[in-house]
Amino acid sequence: MKYRKSILVAILLAMTIPMMSQTLEMAKILYKKGRYESAIETFRKNLKSRPNDATLNHWYGVCLYMTGSKEEAVPYLKKAAQKKIQEAYYYLGKIYYENYDFTDAEEQFALYREAIEKNGGDTRMADINIDMTKRAAGMLNRTETVTIIDSLVVDKAEFLRYYKLPPEACRLMYYTDIFKTDTLSAEGTLYENQRQDKQLYSRKSENGRYIIGERTRLNADEWSEEQSLQLQFRDSANYAYPFLMNDGLTLYYASDDDSLSIGGYDIFVTRKNLNTGAYLIPENVGMPFNSPFNDYMMAMDEINGVGWFVSDRYQPEGQVAIYLFIPNEAKEIYRLPADEIIPYAKISDMKSTWPEDADYTALLEKIYNIDTSKPQKPIEEFVLVIKPGLIYTNKEQFKSAKAKELFEKSVSIEKEIAAINSELSEMRIKYNKAKDKSAISATILKREEYLLTLYPQPEKYKNMSRAAEIEYINTQKGQQ
Repeated sequence: MKYRKSILVAILLAMTIPMMSQTLEMAKILYKKGRYESAIETFRKNLKSRPNDATLNHWYGVCLYMTGSKEEAVPYLKKAAQKKIQEAYYYLGKIYYENYDFTDAEEQFALYREAIEKNGGDTRMADINIDMTKRAAGMLNRTETVTIIDSLVVDKAEFLRYYKLPPEACRLMYYTDIFKTDTLSAEGTLYENQRQDKQLYSRKSENGRYIIGERTRLNADEWSEEQSLQLQFRDSANYAYPFLMNDGLTLYYASDDDSLSIGGYDIFVTRKNLNTGAYLIPENVGMPFNSPFNDYMMAMDEINGVGWFVSDRYQPEGQVAIYLFIPNEAKEIYRLPADEIIPYAKISDMKSTWPEDADYTALLEKIYNIDTSKPQKPIEEFVLVIKPGLIYTNKEQFKSAKAKELFEKSVSIEKEIAAINSELSEMRIKYNKAKDKSAISATILKREEYLLTLYPQPEKYKNMSRAAEIEYINTQKGQQ
């Protein structure tokens, strides 16, 4: 009887071993398909009997990282790294980086690069991570002292619906609110200025990347063709979430350009050069606004003196945090050791950024009670200040035929500028695709030279129009 029991145990054990093996093989398949939540339990069970298996430790560590248990993943990835498993260095680097431990992150990314190079692989991504880490370390030491007054966690897909900006300041919408397409994308946002005569928006281009377009109102019912902003776009990067300050020159936007950002989307600011119409070299706004995660949609409420931005730092998949802050008149930075700056850069505790005895209850109540559905003022054809206290918004208000003619000339040139900018945008696309670039390059240069002669003219003719109108009004008064 005892002999039969031994045989039965042996048979059951023989059946169990291949079943365990099959389960592990299945978990590996799930792992390679990115289904980490389905594979993680099998790796955990197998580690109990094989705790020093470097590959199992790596798989389990990656699964923990990808399912949100990043700190818990560290000891398993360290075991894998000790056995020279290449990707373990990368994930350790990511964990340290996301925790603002840039010194250890850079060390791990350097080991990752070394392993790739030893195996004859492509080191470009490793180099990008090393450069990004160095950039973030420098940025940490220049973290701005910003007062964060509130935050709320919302669904990423609808985050813009929670922004509360006065309608008399501007309007923020989704691209699909104006341009009807099949799908709503959080990246596809649209800004309209307070005069309702300019729109900036982000949309998908032919290469699948987001670009920022601009159009201006020609009259009550007609808009210009899209004009590509004169920014230095890279084909490999996305550019989205535009916001223009009331000065009409200062532009905020977000980009995942990995040569400038510190992880995913970062917020940038630039200003338009009035002489050329092009935007200056953009500046990364730095920490705490930007982080190793995605940060975007900087918007300024100049009426109430607050700013808004969004981040998915430390948030569950599909959710983002919206932050409200008090913009500084001049940038000030923390003068502290790096480890003491980290909580401020992370925005770990909002109230630690508040001045002593500060209370923002009334301000927040005022902001959250803003009625964004409130209709704006009727659309005006234009706004032309003739002199203090005398503003024209349509052509029929002109008393002088000469003044009206001069103003119409300025409008005509503005339309020509918009048309040429649109034409140049298309020509630049053709230039990038052309094998023989010489002919199209010459045409582009010629059109750009002509465009430079046009830029000053609309304002010149408006000034002449004002002068003619004032002269006519004064003459008429003198005759009475």
